[in-house]
Amino acid sequence: MLDCSGPVTDNIAQRFVTVEEGPIKGSQIKFRLKDVGRISFSRDLPVHDLVREWTLLDKNTLQARLNMETLTHGMQEHTFIRYQKITP
Repeated sequence: MLDCSGPVTDNIAQRFVTVEEGPIKGSQIKFRLKDVGRISFSRDLPVHDLVREWTLLDKNTLQARLNMETLTHGMQEHTFIRYQKITP
C-alpha cells in the first residue's frame, strides 16, 4: 500500500512534455493533465485532457490505463496494459 500526503507529479517526453498531477489512493496513482509543452518546431497537438492511472492489482501485477480527450474525440481509453512480474 502506498502512502502520500500530497499530490504526485509526473512528466513524459515524446517530442512534447506533459505535466501531470494526482493523488495516491491505496494502491493507485491517478494523474490528470496540468500542462502540455511542445518543442518549438512541432505542430500544435489537439490534446485537451489526459488521465493516466497506475494500479497495483497484486504483488505481481501492475496495470496502466491512459484516457485521452482530443480536439476531435471525447474522453476515451487510449492505452491499456497489464504488466506481470516474472521471477526466475
